[in-house]
Amino acid sequence: MTYRSLFTTYGMQRLAEASALGTALTLTAMAVGDGNGNPTTPGELQTHLVRERYRAAINRIYQDANDPQQFFAELVIPAQTGGFVLREIGVFDADGSLIVVGNLPDVYKPTADEGAFSDTVVRVVFRVDNADNITLMLDPNVSVATHTWVINNITAATLIPGGTVGQLLGKASNADGDYEWQNPDAISVTVDTVAEKQLLAAEQTVVDLALTTTYGLAVYVDGLRLDLGSGAGEWQPDESLETRLHLGQSYPAGTRITLVQNEPAGSAGAPLERSQNLADVLDKAASRENLKVYSRDEVNQRVRQPGDIYHTAAATPGPFGLKANGAAVSRTVYAALFARLGTRFGSGDGFTTFNLPDLRGEFVRGWDDGRGVDSGRELGSSQSGATQSHTHSGSVATAGKHTHTGKTTNNGRHSHSVTFKRDRSPVDPGNAVLGDEDYYGEQTHTTTENGDHFHGLSINEAGEHSHGLTIGTTGGSETRPRNVALLACIAF
Repeated sequence: MTYRSLFTTYGMQRLAEASALGTALTLTAMAVGDGNGNPTTPGELQTHLVRERYRAAINRIYQDANDPQQFFAELVIPAQTGGFVLREIGVFDADGSLIVVGNLPDVYKPTADEGAFSDTVVRVVFRVDNADNITLMLDPNVSVATHTWVINNITAATLIPGGTVGQLLGKASNADGDYEWQNPDAISVTVDTVAEKQLLAAEQTVVDLALTTTYGLAVYVDGLRLDLGSGAGEWQPDESLETRLHLGQSYPAGTRITLVQNEPAGSAGAPLERSQNLADVLDKAASRENLKVYSRDEVNQRVRQPGDIYHTAAATPGPFGLKANGAAVSRTVYAALFARLGTRFGSGDGFTTFNLPDLRGEFVRGWDDGRGVDSGRELGSSQSGATQSHTHSGSVATAGKHTHTGKTTNNGRHSHSVTFKRDRSPVDPGNAVLGDEDYYGEQTHTTTENGDHFHGLSINEAGEHSHGLTIGTTGGSETRPRNVALLACIAF
């Protein structure tokens, strides 16, 4: 990106008119803009800035002592004004028209609330063919004199009388115009430090100063002081501009450069800036060691080490934790965890991943580690559910010797009939006897009926004996205590 300033077409016309008519071109105001968020390239046809952010009366216009055709216009931006990036600048005449336009390196202008502690000065350089056509504006409201008048009327002999070699000019009192020449060792001079900060653009090695000059300047990049020199990591002042310096190397975009003028002896360490919130501490690890405190990462490492198992009531692990679900994860992303576990719970794809332990639905048991209670187990090995081998005892009471009593059923009333043959008696043929022939025919006799009655029943005793016992099953598919389901996690 090239940074430059040039006359607009309108500015060239006004300058030509002033040269032809012998009049002065009066410049009254300057403005800066942010380019609407983008870098700008100045053009002759411009009539206004891309996006103007601040305009004010010109603080001063002065001529380069070494080049009478080169002028500097200076704008002061108050400390309380800001909150935008400086990318473009313009100089306006008394009619409010754009005479000179230029572009600037991206420089953020903070407000007083953001840490700006002094006004910001922005300068633009332009050249003219006839220096008499430029009006010097020592006061924004008064056109005082042309450069020619100053040269012709104010001489070195007027300002610096003879006989003062080795002396300094100082005030004798607070009255206007009251001064005197004094020896240097008789004057106490108190100066304050002046500082400004900028954010460097990518590949930027030229830095234009807004508040300071390269005289007595200390340069810090991200809190590290650069030595004065021509090597990388050093800086040099510009040969022609006291408000410009050259870095020995470029830095990443957004790198902060702090420029401090009148730093006492230039040896004191850079103070911490309040707006940086300790981001500019040079050695944070050493600072924590001195304060006996831990960083967030150090605290996390001490709270849980890679491989530690913990449970959470949340559905997802917290920071530095993974679900202990047997998943295959990267050996490089989780290098610390892989160093602790290896392939104990699975080798993943065998090359780039490894498996986490799977604790879903499992109870955790302390590793036996040689005690002998759960011997033969390897660290991290799984164990199926089991019930310890045992016996059950039980009996039924013996009945002892005993007899049983009983009775038959009631058969009801009944009678019996007998039929026989009547034969002739061989002794007395006139008498009938029972025989095998029915000489006198058959005869039936009926016995007297027996009424309702019972019959006795005797049952032999069984002797002492026992009976078989069948016990039914109870319970579910596993043996377990009361429990609560939580998410098992592993720290990495």
